[in-house]
Amino acid sequence: MFFYFKKYHRFIFYLLWLVITLVQAGNTELFDDEAYYWVYTKFPAWGYFDHPPMISWLISAGYSVVKSEFGVRILIVFLNVCTIGVIEAMLRKKDPFLFYAICCSIAIVQIGGMIAVPDLPLLFFTSLFFYTYQQYEEKRTIWLAIALGVIISLMLYSKYHAVLIILFTLLSNVKLFRRAEIYLAALVALLLFAPHLYWQYQHDFPSVQFHLFERNASSYKISFTLDYIAGQLLIAGPVIGWLLLWAAFKYQWMDPMERAVKFSMIGFYIFFLISSFKGRVEANWTIPCMIGIIILSHQYLHNKRLSKWIYRTVPVTLFLVLVVRVYMMLDIPANAWAKKDEFHGNKNWVTYLKKHAAGNPVVFINSYQKPSKMWFYGNSFSFSLNTPIYRRNNFNYWPIEDSLFGKTVLVTGLYDSAILKTRVGHPEFNRAGMRMISNFYSFSKIRLKKIKIKNVNNQLQFDFQIVAPAHYLQFFQTSPADTAHIQLAVLKNDSTQYFPSTFAVSNIRTVHTNASMAIPDFAGPGKYKGRLAISSAVPGHPSLNSSWFDITIE
Repeated sequence: MFFYFKKYHRFIFYLLWLVITLVQAGNTELFDDEAYYWVYTKFPAWGYFDHPPMISWLISAGYSVVKSEFGVRILIVFLNVCTIGVIEAMLRKKDPFLFYAICCSIAIVQIGGMIAVPDLPLLFFTSLFFYTYQQYEEKRTIWLAIALGVIISLMLYSKYHAVLIILFTLLSNVKLFRRAEIYLAALVALLLFAPHLYWQYQHDFPSVQFHLFERNASSYKISFTLDYIAGQLLIAGPVIGWLLLWAAFKYQWMDPMERAVKFSMIGFYIFFLISSFKGRVEANWTIPCMIGIIILSHQYLHNKRLSKWIYRTVPVTLFLVLVVRVYMMLDIPANAWAKKDEFHGNKNWVTYLKKHAAGNPVVFINSYQKPSKMWFYGNSFSFSLNTPIYRRNNFNYWPIEDSLFGKTVLVTGLYDSAILKTRVGHPEFNRAGMRMISNFYSFSKIRLKKIKIKNVNNQLQFDFQIVAPAHYLQFFQTSPADTAHIQLAVLKNDSTQYFPSTFAVSNIRTVHTNASMAIPDFAGPGKYKGRLAISSAVPGHPSLNSSWFDITIE
């Protein structure tokens, strides 16, 4: 047995990795974002509000063959296995058993290898980029430069973070700016990525606006930075990640590829550390660093006594991973003690809401996750009404809101004693209320831009530009839309208060217009953050219609 393992170790390692990941992929309910990306496939496009379209393409291809969680994830699983193979192919010094041990020490590479999110295709195409760059530095052919251009476009189609990989690679070797082949690669990448750029232009660059401006927190919290640092230690490996990180930083590169990998890894960590001072940083945003951790730590630990600690701790990591895998696959109700259990009990709460909706669509307040899962597990048309306390997402763009205009819907959101006063009797919605609303309307697709504010005789006067689909004009002018009014949402002490104006949406007939309202009863002079909103058929829950802007009360 040992003889065959020693002889066919590579085949056995990759086969086990593939089979185990496929089993988990087919027996674990979807995470929130996976369901959201699955809804992408219902609306094929060259771009989406949050991300480029690669994840939609991969999910669509897999789901067209197998209509289940397995179909959503199958291509992601194969990309995960191929990523490991490409990374191994880049190693200058090769110790396959050390390589296997390092891969098995990083829990996120194992458990996360089946989750259908943009990070996985980005990780694959980034590894392919570094491998091709390694070949290019050795041979310097035009065909390899063209291949680099193609791969760069695929990285960009996966996730915008690819821009950082390209930037730090160029910084790692400034001589690249003097090579004609690199400009050819850039031209190829630009041509192939042009459809997405044109989509952004058509939609007024929503992804740029969101990622660079709308995601910023209103104030800094030290927990943003501390959570980021802790998350990076955990994501590098729950047991021995600290050693892998130390070894990766300690290793001195030996060729341009290793230099580019190290520059990218350090650059990513520093970039998102700085970003933590502007808002919360998700731990998975540094996933491309896994390439650097694996390659550089392997090269440093090769033939060193420290590597014994990797082998000694692998069984502990594999045991922890096994426990998590089994827990994720078990068909159990969502646990109240789990802060956020996304992969249990989804079918149960979907069935519950479908029963109460009685065949009507369900509108969720401030949640893009719930309507996505409602759609996937219940085959039920759903919508997210995003208010000023939340954020925009693709439900602000898809042709869902307009199709619900004037219909009866079941609305669910945070419980209140006046509107959503019927408690949702399900553990998944322990703080939620619901209500059937007839003649539903909301105006999430409208954007109020270029906002100018004047303080005239204790009146706040707003001048703004309106961007709205042409067919929305008929909604503005007809009942019940003429009951909707512009509202001012003001952020005060981390809570949002709404102040109505007398400007009815039915008065919107031109691109430029204005509205005014009495200065709200603030706590006193000072600077505040505000957003403009439009009231909906759900009282107290207007749609989000502008970015944050500053209000100064003297």
